[in-house]
Amino acid sequence: MKRMKLSALWMMMMMLVATPVFVSAEAQSNGKSDQAFDNKIVKRIKVDNIYEHISYLSEEIGSRPAGSEGEQQTVDYLVDQLKSYGYEGVKVEEFTATTWYGEDITSYNVEAVKEPKKNHYMGQQIVIGAHHDSVPNGPGANDDASGTGALLELARVFANTPTDTTIKFVAFGAEENGLLGSQEYVEAMSEEEISNTVAMFQLDMVGSADAGDLVMFTADGEQNVVTDLGAAAGSRVSETVPYSELGRSDHVAFHEAGIPAALFIHTPLEPWYHTDEDLIQYISKEKLKDVGNIVGAAVYQIARKDTPALERANVAPEPVEYDYEPPQL
Repeated sequence: MKRMKLSALWMMMMMLVATPVFVSAEAQSNGKSDQAFDNKIVKRIKVDNIYEHISYLSEEIGSRPAGSEGEQQTVDYLVDQLKSYGYEGVKVEEFTATTWYGEDITSYNVEAVKEPKKNHYMGQQIVIGAHHDSVPNGPGANDDASGTGALLELARVFANTPTDTTIKFVAFGAEENGLLGSQEYVEAMSEEEISNTVAMFQLDMVGSADAGDLVMFTADGEQNVVTDLGAAAGSRVSETVPYSELGRSDHVAFHEAGIPAALFIHTPLEPWYHTDEDLIQYISKEKLKDVGNIVGAAVYQIARKDTPALERANVAPEPVEYDYEPPQL
């Protein structure tokens, strides 16, 4: 890619400054976005689609532990859905790993790539992740069919959305065995890929009616580009989301590689966590739509083609204040 002239770069920087990303008082008071760029995403997110994915994964397939027949059925379902949205070359990456119990398992990561619009690519990429496996004794409607369903719906919405950024939608395997799928994925990334990855959004347990409020967790308890954008998007399309500190999900491997990453999850956790009662009857469509809107709007703020590339070291795209909340699990 040709190096841009200084004057052109300056104009693009001014475009970012001039982009109307501040949050109006009306938007803050009514919880609705008045930004046209948000509406290009949030109005197209269909919560019934997310719910149908959860229903199929948790009821038709059921328990989906790594290495099981349920996981194989899940991988097939993911591939079929992503191809139906128009994604070509959907990748199924097999890996064998040793769990923290000393057991060797074979599992799979599934990846679909949204390519940027021609002649607009800014040399950056975003990863949106969820884990498709469940614990052995449960159908995993919330953990994590909810995140996987939201991932699929965002992949559908962004499939035909012009962007200047590569967006990778990744369903990780073997999360319940020690975050193994995401570790394998990050270890396979090249130095250039890591350098170009400006944000990682992890969707894990995003639909339980019996859980608490939405929180953005970082592995080190510090704000980063993902929490900045998530809080700002929340203030536009829903409400400002707090941040906190927690590992225990697939954002950790990305953080350890130096990539800004955050986990989106409702806490305190629901009573059905990791039990055979993690059923679709306890899923809230309102929460699913809320998370889809927030993450979708946050991703689009980076990826839309009318803004310049987001620089990881200088992140302040929107002046929104948001609070640290002690973890409640």
